[in-house]
Amino acid sequence: MHSMDLTLTWDLFVIVFFAVVMTYSFIIGKHESVKIIIASYIAIVAVQGIGNLLARISTSDPMFSMLGITIDITLLSTTKLVLFVAAVIFLAVRGGFEIEFKREPGGSIDLVLTGIFGFATAGLLLSTLLTYVADVPLLSKTIAETASIAVIMQGSRLMATMITYQDLWFACPALLLLATGFIGKEQS
Repeated sequence: MHSMDLTLTWDLFVIVFFAVVMTYSFIIGKHESVKIIIASYIAIVAVQGIGNLLARISTSDPMFSMLGITIDITLLSTTKLVLFVAAVIFLAVRGGFEIEFKREPGGSIDLVLTGIFGFATAGLLLSTLLTYVADVPLLSKTIAETASIAVIMQGSRLMATMITYQDLWFACPALLLLATGFIGKEQS
């Protein structure tokens, strides 16, 4: 009998991450998927701002240096990851906004759109998480040169693709939202 060895690789992580996010998108539907995209963009900006503020305060505030408190990169990256996940969940569940399309494509196009939104959301989320792990500014051209990311890129073609095309992953969900407005038909 032949046993299958399943080793955790970054490629497998990317595939599972995309599969989980896309499956979740189909479970919650198109409108809620769009809500998660919007919540993600809001959370990205908010967490990046908070992270920058924490980094600035920890390096320039005399009170912190007098007490010998420094915020190390790993702690800052972890804080940003946790804040990001919490902010997306909070905004999606309790953000107080509803998504309604005035122009609905309907039928099988809705199903395809839900899958595409799920795929784009997975790319946006994973690109954001990688940015926070690398502790670089959003859309940094130097992300691939950071030690933590360079190692991941060497071991995974899919992660290398995610990092190389991060600009596309950040822009794609917004472009899809724009395109969706053009392909729908007016509801009566």
